[in-house]
Amino acid sequence: MTSDQPLLGKHVLVTRPRGQADSFIDKIKAAGGIVHFVPLIAFRSFLDKREKERLQQLSTYDWIILTSKNGVDFFFRRLEEKGIEWKSLQARFAAIGTKTAAVLKSYGFQAEYIPEKFSADQFAEEINSDRFEANKVLIPKGNLARTTIADALREKGVAADEWVVYETYFPEEEKQHLIDLLKTEKTDVLTFTSPSAIRHFMESIQEAGIHELKQSVIACIGPVTKKEADHFGLHTLVCPDTYTSESLAEEIVRYFRKEED
Repeated sequence: MTSDQPLLGKHVLVTRPRGQADSFIDKIKAAGGIVHFVPLIAFRSFLDKREKERLQQLSTYDWIILTSKNGVDFFFRRLEEKGIEWKSLQARFAAIGTKTAAVLKSYGFQAEYIPEKFSADQFAEEINSDRFEANKVLIPKGNLARTTIADALREKGVAADEWVVYETYFPEEEKQHLIDLLKTEKTDVLTFTSPSAIRHFMESIQEAGIHELKQSVIACIGPVTKKEADHFGLHTLVCPDTYTSESLAEEIVRYFRKEED
């Protein structure tokens, strides 16, 4: 093993969704890691029963808060499918994280507000301390997203409407892939970037009767995912301060570099 490749020979499970894992995988490979890609979550459009109402009121929101890259894509996709000229939107945009802001920019909009840490809890703290102010807010989101931001806004007397534009599901075809991998390969690092991935992982291994994970380092992208890992008794050893996949990869590398020392 060399200091340039602290993951040399290490088998790393990557559970990010298809289309979102490439840069993460590249960083793991650059550090010498052997990647096993098993996407444990996928996304599809969701028809919210409140959609008509949200669309009718679209021009009344002064802020639209987007909490994920998927939220951005599925939000604009729904507008396009409904024939709405989204380029004429007058609302200001807030985004949780620079990655979400970058996707938003690809649609021609600038994120005018990004919380200091890329999490709903941090955004809620900033709402509570009056760092973010609004009158009426729309929050396009996934079906599993928490109500943390909307709750904080409502406590401040702000009208906050949530709109579920996509849903997260478990791609069943990956379950056997995961089970076969865990039964035949020693996985040195298990990486998770969402609570859903943790739940789908645990569902799969419990169904297969796999109980031995003590040899694996658990790496989670942030505190919400780590909390879900804790719930299932998984001991997280790697969790970056910045909640991005790039930071997660860097923290994994740092962990094994320390092990090397």
